[in-house]
Amino acid sequence: MTMINKTVKLIMRAVRQVAVFALFFVFFPFFSSYVSAHEKIDLLIVNSDYSVKKYALAQDVFEANQEKPSISINLPDLSSDEASDLIKKNQFKIIYCIGTKAYLLVQRLVPEQNIVFSSAINWRRLPMTEKSYGIAQELPAGMQLMMYRYLFPEIKKIGVLYSKQFNNEWLQDAVQSAKDVGIEVIGQDVSDGQDLSKAIKKLLPEVDALWLISDPLVLADRSAVSVIFQQTEISNKPVFTYSKVFIDFGALLVISADTPTIGRQVSARVDDLLGGRVDMERVSIPAGSHVVLNMKRLKNYSLRLNKEALGSVNQIIE
Repeated sequence: MTMINKTVKLIMRAVRQVAVFALFFVFFPFFSSYVSAHEKIDLLIVNSDYSVKKYALAQDVFEANQEKPSISINLPDLSSDEASDLIKKNQFKIIYCIGTKAYLLVQRLVPEQNIVFSSAINWRRLPMTEKSYGIAQELPAGMQLMMYRYLFPEIKKIGVLYSKQFNNEWLQDAVQSAKDVGIEVIGQDVSDGQDLSKAIKKLLPEVDALWLISDPLVLADRSAVSVIFQQTEISNKPVFTYSKVFIDFGALLVISADTPTIGRQVSARVDDLLGGRVDMERVSIPAGSHVVLNMKRLKNYSLRLNKEALGSVNQIIE
């Protein structure tokens, strides 16, 4: 890591830690002129919120694997005007956006820039340009289904709440992938203002488990999540899902993208772009996964666990 890079990172970390913005106003004029004076700093990292553990981990791993000098900003530390000025007034070759908030801001301000994103749930709903690249947060449906069948070999039918607006194509792929592993995926559309409670009550009697996916119409707010888990509890149906946050609600199994691996993938993508390569896949799937099994919940269900598959589980909650 170069001395320039270390100096800038130390300054920005100090800015991140202050409780008020007074110190920032001391550093900001120097910071802007510093960027302008050193054209070799080609990378800007825009983090939606560094206090979010997975966002911080993605940035830390990226910086550890990226040799090129970079500058990072944490959006909660800046006013909207300050963030906009920094992004628009300095000519970075690539901006790495962590989280949906960061991507939407940067894409709106400088759509002509090369933008690489990660940690953005349901990336297909994001506005994209010819210079938008990223690593998806979601794992391929087929990979998850194989793990479901490996851990629970007797499972036959899995239900999915989804909206046609955001996940119709995904559901069709999941239905086809499920056939390859001997599982039937049954989807229940919740588009067009359909009542979530009625939809899940209709779906649960037909399936052995609920597969809770990332869908902004299904998971509209915390109350929607509560409704889903209340109904699965009443129906005694396990929930498989994509984020560890749902463990506290009662999810049995979480298969998520491995954040450190994503950080390394982003670093490799940035290297490709800086090297002039633009013929790559625009949005790549995550190269690693993290599996969490909630053994405390397993005893509530009649699912038979394949104990030989436990070696594929990263974390067991007992």
